[in-house]
Amino acid sequence: MESAEILTSTHEVSQELQESESTEKAPPNFAPSPDFIWLCEELFVKLEDVQRQGREHLGNKPLSVRYYEVISHFIRLWRKTVGNNIFPALVLSLPYRDRRIYNIKDYTLVKAICSYLALPKQSATEKRLLKWKRRATRGVRLSNFCVEEIRKRKSEPSPGRRITIDKLNECLDHLVEERNAKGGFKGLSDSPTFNFCLQNMSFIELRFFFDIVLKNRVIGGQEHKLLNCWHPDALDYLSVVSDLETVASRLWDPEHRLRRDDLSINLGYAFVPQLAKKMTISYEKICTKLNNDFLIEEKMDGERIQVHYMDYGAKIRFLSRRGVDYTQLYGENLQSGTVANYLNFDSNVRDCVLDGEMITFDTDRNVVLPFGMVKSSARQALSTEGICSQGHRPMLMVLDLVYLNGVSLIKLPLYQRKEFLNRVLKPCPHAVEILPYVRCSEHTAIRKSLEKSISMGSEGIVLKSYKARYEIGARNDYWIKVKPEYLEQFGENLDLVIIGRTPGKKDSLMCGLAVYEGEEDLNEIEAKRESAIVNLDSEGDELDDTDGKKIIKYFISFCVIANGISQQEFKEIDRKTRGAWVKSDQRLPSADLLRFGSKIPEEWIDPKNSIMLEVKARSLDNTESSKKKFAAGCTLHGGYCRRIRDDKDWTGCYSFSELWQERLHKSSTGVGSFNKQYSKKMKSKKRKIDPFSGQAAKKHDVFDSTNIFKGLQFYVLSDYIDVSRNVRITKSEFDDLILQNSGKLVRNLISKHHSESQFRIISGKYTAECRALIERGYDILSPQWILDCIRNRMVVKLEPRHCFNVSSELMTIVNGRVDEYGDSFVNPITEQQLDNLIDTNMKQTEPNLMREANSELDVVPLFLFSTRAVYIPPQVFNAVDAYGLTSKFKLHGGSIASDIPSCNLIIMPNENQRLGTQSLVEMRQSVLQAMGRNDSTPSIPYIVTPDWVEKSIEENCQVPEEDFTPVYA
Repeated sequence: MESAEILTSTHEVSQELQESESTEKAPPNFAPSPDFIWLCEELFVKLEDVQRQGREHLGNKPLSVRYYEVISHFIRLWRKTVGNNIFPALVLSLPYRDRRIYNIKDYTLVKAICSYLALPKQSATEKRLLKWKRRATRGVRLSNFCVEEIRKRKSEPSPGRRITIDKLNECLDHLVEERNAKGGFKGLSDSPTFNFCLQNMSFIELRFFFDIVLKNRVIGGQEHKLLNCWHPDALDYLSVVSDLETVASRLWDPEHRLRRDDLSINLGYAFVPQLAKKMTISYEKICTKLNNDFLIEEKMDGERIQVHYMDYGAKIRFLSRRGVDYTQLYGENLQSGTVANYLNFDSNVRDCVLDGEMITFDTDRNVVLPFGMVKSSARQALSTEGICSQGHRPMLMVLDLVYLNGVSLIKLPLYQRKEFLNRVLKPCPHAVEILPYVRCSEHTAIRKSLEKSISMGSEGIVLKSYKARYEIGARNDYWIKVKPEYLEQFGENLDLVIIGRTPGKKDSLMCGLAVYEGEEDLNEIEAKRESAIVNLDSEGDELDDTDGKKIIKYFISFCVIANGISQQEFKEIDRKTRGAWVKSDQRLPSADLLRFGSKIPEEWIDPKNSIMLEVKARSLDNTESSKKKFAAGCTLHGGYCRRIRDDKDWTGCYSFSELWQERLHKSSTGVGSFNKQYSKKMKSKKRKIDPFSGQAAKKHDVFDSTNIFKGLQFYVLSDYIDVSRNVRITKSEFDDLILQNSGKLVRNLISKHHSESQFRIISGKYTAECRALIERGYDILSPQWILDCIRNRMVVKLEPRHCFNVSSELMTIVNGRVDEYGDSFVNPITEQQLDNLIDTNMKQTEPNLMREANSELDVVPLFLFSTRAVYIPPQVFNAVDAYGLTSKFKLHGGSIASDIPSCNLIIMPNENQRLGTQSLVEMRQSVLQAMGRNDSTPSIPYIVTPDWVEKSIEENCQVPEEDFTPVYA
């Protein structure tokens, strides 16, 4: 079909769809708007009561059922007494989804209330309210404290002066108008609208009114239940259109279900784009998955953006994948903005939707700039009203055409969408361009394209199946990203949710991983990991595809992050999570929500009320101590926060299965210089069965029966992953080992047939039963103690590594049996244990020395670059600059490499400091030559500017290298 035919046919379909949709809007309510107090008492207060009462007051009825009963009753009342348009109540119940922006923060609200109460400035009440979170317990928010202070000094208004729901929405509209007129609320107390609400609302109404203007979650985590009770498609539809008014207007009749097409792309509303999947398999297998017919595109370093072009360009919207509107930055029509005025469509295009990436382009140097400059370049272009040739400017790189003249194109194959895109859109250099691609069928093309990508300094490449459909929100095998593996880095950036914090001069934020329903529990994932460790030569698929469509079961602790977060970002995190923190010494979370290791933060938070951080790390820490501290069984070494992910919520968290897959991939690749290779002989040694594995334990010809456990009784709770030997020992295999060595097993702890002095509880992880026993005061030993006893053919004395969770008194005793490095005073040590001690202390001793150093030495991070071997090209630096860099690097523990193959970091000068003629492109070509030729994903060093060294020393940690990439040609 020709382009003109497509445009004509889609235009006719568009008119038909508009006519059909015009009849689906919700009818007006038949009754006057109810009072706001009625909404508070019938919905908000009753949901709070369910949460406050808990399960003990509800008999055997689950809490979720009781929540649904309250919400269903409210929905029935609304339909019978008000009508079928619930938007006025819905927008008050889900204020964080409301598009109105008030810019009212805690400080602003407290100041306004103190002024309303005629309190003096800096009064004790004002200070108390500003520090409200120090007194807050679970479920208590700033609004509670504000109403408490008002109640002390004011009486409630007479019942005759009620504010209706419609009147409150009208007041909120006025608040937005006042904010826009004054440029923000420096004096909220002067607002007539705000004072009207204070004077005419009851105490209950005021409490929820304050939550609404602060954009708090008024009904907690029950939003999805409210939407599901109103209409079975409401939750799914909201995820597609990101607009409450559209959902309420379209979905007013629960008997009328949406078509499948309605749950895809809707013109003018944000949708979740298709994402590329990272796969750690060979290029040949990638080709097979793509049916040996695919397109290769460059992976752009920008912000994913979708352009909704409407009414022949009279209206244009630029939306992020989370629905954030950037139209003001990029232009609302063809005559405005920094990007919109360069959109040049075919005259027959009435409306369309483009999927693209907004990047920053330097027109002077003809290079793409790093991601962090996207919005600043747009603001700069707006202020200067410059044209394409003036400095930094935003550039839209169009990836796909997914909607055209009223018809969704997502079911069309990729190559057809690409053809239509090239027909309907004419690029404008340096402003709007279509991402080029090549069609390939062989695995060698992947390697060559990736090498070209590296030489250009880009993020990598994306492979797309030639005939693939566009799948909204999916991450599948039809879009695959291939990125170079950088030395001294663990995998990709991880999106982690904050689950805890320990306040201090610089707060430590504990981040967690998601465990999905399909994974059941940690045992299944560890079982997968076991098989992966046994066969490191295999190049199988990923363990699991945890895309956004799966249901998260619970979260587990993974790491603690403090570096890379500015004071302003700490304040933003505090503001967005205020009132949602629970003190751990008062109550710990249920295992169905959060699971911690031995390291428990001072405060924890429900992930639904938390935010996401994008985190980078130097490596993965698999030491025995980290295995106990974090429920994930490992943690990050050198973790650094890149940014707060405002565009993602808790459902997009990095998963536990993704972590194990990344570990499997990293364990099969060399880390260090280019010349470090692992032969198959070395790999086969890794797969050697350990004499203490379950397979060996069952062979009576390997171990003689002993009497070392005679008189001892054991209660084994879990399996055990021995990270140092890469083996897994099951609970039943431990039982066999104990019986084989004359020990007895206890099956029922309550029976008390055992002697406590001869009784040992064994566990390798924090199961629900293990936590319960710890709370009852039992000491829990690690399975490593059993293995050490059998290896030494005697009952060895307990050491710290044998103690999984024991009393402080016992821990004091066992700590005296080892030196500061963990070497035993009382037990023999094997060669393997000595190697483990050396590996552990290489990672832990230096940071410990830094923490114990005095204040003068603490300023100098002596071991900051201890893992780095840097190459400083002499031909591009003058002697003074090269000597200064070399001295700084050595002073902070780094080493200087004589050539590229022996380094893991390269420093190139800033553009204004360059000498000689060697360009950045030539340096990247040298890196490729040193890397060698193979069909695996290359491991290469980062190329950074000297600013990276200065910033790392300033931050006292190695900052992300990609933020300091040279950008000149």
